[in-house]
Amino acid sequence: MEAIREAQQALDRAKDQLRATVQEARAQGQTWAAIGDVLGMSRQAAFKRFGEVTNPVNDQKITGAHMSIDQIRGTTEQVFDLISAGEYDQLEQLIHPQVRSELPASLIAETWTRVLTEVGAKESYVDTHVVMPAGERIGEDDQIMGTVVGVTTLNCEAGEIMGRVAIDDQQRVVGLLIVPPDYSPVPF
Repeated sequence: MEAIREAQQALDRAKDQLRATVQEARAQGQTWAAIGDVLGMSRQAAFKRFGEVTNPVNDQKITGAHMSIDQIRGTTEQVFDLISAGEYDQLEQLIHPQVRSELPASLIAETWTRVLTEVGAKESYVDTHVVMPAGERIGEDDQIMGTVVGVTTLNCEAGEIMGRVAIDDQQRVVGLLIVPPDYSPVPF
């Protein structure tokens, strides 16, 4: 058990060192694109993972609410659990107030009815993960800020569908998409 504890501590130190090194590179004028290239990710993914923003009005750092991949995966599955159970009042509480008029319960229910007639009831989830809005998958242990997309495959009685939930930095749903698994291109 001690070896596991030491490995976890080493991993935590490495993450802290990477964050500090990225901030130092930014301080030296490196672009998010260059940093992203070195890390094997887009400039947006690098920014969302390591970025710091300063409010021009008061010169204070805007940190946003860092979310974990597990939180986003959980919210994604919760959204589809609520939809499949017909719990639209609870679902509405997860949706950003400005988006509720675009995603009313009636539209979600109508869409889910079409899903049921095509592939039957939801049975399980496969490969629930998190991506950037453009589709780049985010690493398992990354802390992220800003809007991201939870993606899952819903195994249903007679087939599969892909569910995508855009979630903002306050853990509110700002987009919802239910499409066939091979549907492309997706809008988010």
